[in-house]
Amino acid sequence: MLSLIRDALWSLPTVGILTGTGIYFTFKSRFYPIRKFFYILKSVKGEEKADGISPLKGLMTSLGGTVGVGSITGVAFAISEGGRGALFWMWISSFFCMMLKYAENYVTVKERPASGKGSAAVLLKSLGKRRTAVFFAAAGILASFGSGNMAQSSAFSAAAREVGVSPTAAGIIFAVLLIPAVAGGQKIIAKINAFLVPVAGVIFLSAVTGIIIFRFTALPQAFSDIFRSALGIRQAGAGITGAAIATAMKTGVSKGVFSHEAGMGSSPIAHAATATTPEKAGSFGIIEVFADTFLVSTLTALALIVSGSESAEEMFFVHFGTFGGIILALSVGIFAYAAVISWCFYSESCTEYLFGSKRVPRYLYRITVIISAFSGCIWSADAVWQTADIFNALMLFPNLYAVILKRKEILF
Repeated sequence: MLSLIRDALWSLPTVGILTGTGIYFTFKSRFYPIRKFFYILKSVKGEEKADGISPLKGLMTSLGGTVGVGSITGVAFAISEGGRGALFWMWISSFFCMMLKYAENYVTVKERPASGKGSAAVLLKSLGKRRTAVFFAAAGILASFGSGNMAQSSAFSAAAREVGVSPTAAGIIFAVLLIPAVAGGQKIIAKINAFLVPVAGVIFLSAVTGIIIFRFTALPQAFSDIFRSALGIRQAGAGITGAAIATAMKTGVSKGVFSHEAGMGSSPIAHAATATTPEKAGSFGIIEVFADTFLVSTLTALALIVSGSESAEEMFFVHFGTFGGIILALSVGIFAYAAVISWCFYSESCTEYLFGSKRVPRYLYRITVIISAFSGCIWSADAVWQTADIFNALMLFPNLYAVILKRKEILF
């Protein structure tokens, strides 16, 4: 049933709407990511200070939600489900999704209320779409349990299992470590992610880059396989070219969205809580998609392909032995932890939108987060990933609706 719902929500029309919106903003901006590339890179430096959460911490919180296990385990799932060609379609959709993320960040920050609790729900309410606003806020909370929680802890459990840690023990460890961050609220979450995300990035990227360098002679064949599979050339002889391309396309785009979250409306919530400007928040969105897809996800995928591995666990053990399992478990654990607390940041705004500043709903949510993190470690990985894709789509539709309605207010 989960598979049927996931396939219905992530059909080709959904892929077309998502990518088409990104294409619209890319052409309207006259290819802003290319034209303003160096300005975008400089936007990270010298950001204005804020009494609450600084723009840089907002960026790290958003990166914590995007550059997570979707860039590691999610890429492996994408290749296994859609073939190596899924990576090509992930590249294509992500290029255009950079401007989609710019657009959603820009308009959310521009229209944020004085409280700093900006989101697609606030945008939709300002447009008189109250029911759709409520739907987005509810979908945001549900997504925080799926892609933002259980999928993350499930990946950590799989990596920890390879070094002898049982799923139950992994669940207990992960849940206990979450308590101080979840209980601390948004400011504590932003501070933790500002430290964790760069650390995890350096550890993991150093390892996968080393694997690619060691296997560099296999790179030409890897790129050939990616492009041939994406265009259905390898399957043409079997008469299933169209179906193969469609599968690769749907898988690449859906897993890409799970990874970089463009169009879901999650990242804008973090940036709206800072003192940044709309254009700088948009530039941060481009950086997030670039770092996630074209850096972490791409290096992970290439390392998997050149090593001939089916999973990150297998790849790290083949190249680094038992120590590799420890490296992977540590990297995935940090990424997963950062992603879960980032989604707690997002959902706290959604919870406040639905219930106001009442403490009981907020505390109930935080307790459920801990329980979900434990559950993700012991549940079936396939069910967890299918659930994550479903909840992602539920956020996607109302957020895209809000961005399209506000498209004329987005400047470049």
